[in-house]
Amino acid sequence: MHKELNRSGFYYGFPVLLATTKDQKGQDDITVLSSSWTLGDSVVLGIGVDNKGYKNIQNGSDITLNLCDESLLEAIKKIEKLTGDEDVPEEKRALGYSYESDKFKVANLHKEPGIKAKSVRIKECKIQIETIVEKCEIKEWFCIVTCKIVGIFVDENLLKDEKIDTKSWSPLIYKFKEYVTTSKRLGLNFGFKEV
Repeated sequence: MHKELNRSGFYYGFPVLLATTKDQKGQDDITVLSSSWTLGDSVVLGIGVDNKGYKNIQNGSDITLNLCDESLLEAIKKIEKLTGDEDVPEEKRALGYSYESDKFKVANLHKEPGIKAKSVRIKECKIQIETIVEKCEIKEWFCIVTCKIVGIFVDENLLKDEKIDTKSWSPLIYKFKEYVTTSKRLGLNFGFKEV
């Protein structure tokens, strides 16, 4: 038997990614995100409107989505309560957020120049997706951002014959606000095209 839960929203989890954007002064910022989905050459993101990354997007920044694997958990933990916005909103301050101008340094992450987007890639992330923002739609306290993929970069150690070796890729997943990763292959979908 199933029981109906009385909740105002329901976040069930997604892969963790580090979204890099650029502010109007040309400074690079990292936003830890986990609400995303892709289909074709589109990526749809959910991002809080009181977020520095969102403000950068509103000011015309491209976005690079740097997908995380389990090796980046400690780096993420170091920056998950940091914001690049000097004016920390009261709601975020109450949750323990503080201002940090250089999250790359705090997390010991290294920048690589963007190739097809005007936002940096993160060297430690084995899959990097460069995107151009197409549309933003505000919904209460968050924004749904639709992007077009303009470049996909994959660590050569994950590739076999120009395809991703999925057995070697263990994405970090944020499941019901718990960090987990994939452990074993249970089966393949009929449309599986990687190795």
